[in-house]
Amino acid sequence: MYRLFILSFILLTPSLAQSSEPIALPPRYILDGRDTASLSAEWWKWAMASPEEINPVRDVTGKNCAVSQTGNVWFLAGGFGSSKINRTCTIPADKYVFFPVVNMSYWSKSENNGFTCKTAINNAALNNDTALDLFVELDGIAMSDVKNYRAKTKECFNIFERVPKEFDPYNAFPSASDGFWVLLKPLSKGTHTIKFGGRYNRTSGAFGRMVQDIEYQITIK
Repeated sequence: MYRLFILSFILLTPSLAQSSEPIALPPRYILDGRDTASLSAEWWKWAMASPEEINPVRDVTGKNCAVSQTGNVWFLAGGFGSSKINRTCTIPADKYVFFPVVNMSYWSKSENNGFTCKTAINNAALNNDTALDLFVELDGIAMSDVKNYRAKTKECFNIFERVPKEFDPYNAFPSASDGFWVLLKPLSKGTHTIKFGGRYNRTSGAFGRMVQDIEYQITIK
């Protein structure tokens, strides 16, 4: 048996303005030697690293948005399962902002059971081919090309790598990530609103109909 998690998001909104300047960095942008797929693997390690009571992905207010943040990239959370969440978060200036529009991760339910990297990659890809209604909005300006932001990990990783040893995590290699991810350059100081989401449209018990709608009220200091 294998373990599957998907994050997906939907919001049916009226027509929004579109900026002449790109909202997000290009899909293949390289930041400090890391592409979007590599960042997605780091995001998943971050998402799984914290206990449930302080986990930023399970947080519905934003009070835990700073938990386990490191380096020059700030991760925003979606939600485990179908979710409609509005969070408030304060982010230091000069941080890039990275988040999943809709995504999946797949890994073995137990250690050393013959699960292969190819299987993880193939299963993580499920649902993404039929993703619908993908959207990203920054301060009322909508991205028009979210479908171009799909990223797949080509090399597998251990999704539990950052889980503290006292919680006795097993080695979940091979894990894989597949989905739509956005990297924003550092935002100007002040307040911003970020919205993102979409939905899957696949007949499957494995989150094939999952939907989410995520909104952040962000203060950059």
